[in-house]
Formats: sequence, C-alpha cells, structure tokens
Amino acid sequence: MDNKFKEALKQIADVIKFEMWLRFYFASPGKDGNTLVLKIPEDVINHIKKEYELLYELANELNNKQITPEISQKTVIDFILRKLEGKKFAPAMVPSVLNSKSFEVEVSVFHLWVSAHEDQLDEKIFDFKDWMQFFEAWKRTEKGQKMLSTLHSPGSKGSDAIQ
Repeated sequence: MDNKFKEALKQIADVIKFEMWLRFYFASPGKDGNTLVLKIPEDVINHIKKEYELLYELANELNNKQITPEISQKTVIDFILRKLEGKKFAPAMVPSVLNSKSFEVEVSVFHLWVSAHEDQLDEKIFDFKDWMQFFEAWKRTEKGQKMLSTLHSPGSKGSDAIQ
C-alpha cells in the first residue's frame, strides 16, 4: 500500500469513526420517541472545534438533526467528498479507498471493537482521541490481530465473515 493511499484510508476511516463516536455518546430519542436526534452539548462542540478542526464541520452539520443510518451515511459521504476528494487527495483516490478491502476491514473491525467494548466506553464520555488510542492498542493485541487477519484473508467478505 503506498503512503498516499494509507493516508487517505486513515483520514476517510477517521471520519466514519468520528461520526460513530458522535452517535455513541450524543444520540438521544427525538420528541416523538421513535426517532434519534444528535444533541451535542455546547462545551463538546467547542472542544471539537478546538481539537478537530476538519471534523468540527461534520459535528456541526449533524448537531440537533434527526439521524437515521441513511442520513448518517449520506452526510458522511458528502462530507468526505466535499472536504477530501480533490482537496487533500486526488479525485480518484477517495472512491479507490471507499471501495477497498482495507477500508471495509478497518470499518468492520472498528464496529466490532465498539460493540465488544460498549460497557467500558459507556462509563464516561471519552474523547475521540482516546477512542482512537484504545482502538489502535486493541488492534495490536492477539485478539485484534486475529480479527484483522481473519477479515483480510482471501475469500473473507469483511462484515459478512463476522456474522
């Protein structure tokens, strides 16, 4: 994997992970009780603005909005295309990353990690940087390495292999 691809993979996956971090901590039932709304407290928005300049716009865009899997996916993809494609990376790089096995594995393993550590992550609101450090440390464990190896193996269909 060349360095440009690796950097694009990291930045694109980080956007996906950040959106999941937002939903994990700040999604709450809407007024009708049947929908979810992302409600990010002002102090957290200010922290995001200070610490995660690029991702602040995404947080701001999603804040106080009803969220569904479709809305989240569309908002995240639009954000990636608007902020990264042709600006930070060559136009062909973003679709190349999004359609890659490496991207599929990274996002699948992240979702698995969040599910497996939900109780610990829910003890308090951890900063997004903490999540990234915890996740990277877990990927270096025997269990993390085994999961990565399984998902990267030929014939594995990423998230299909998990179920």
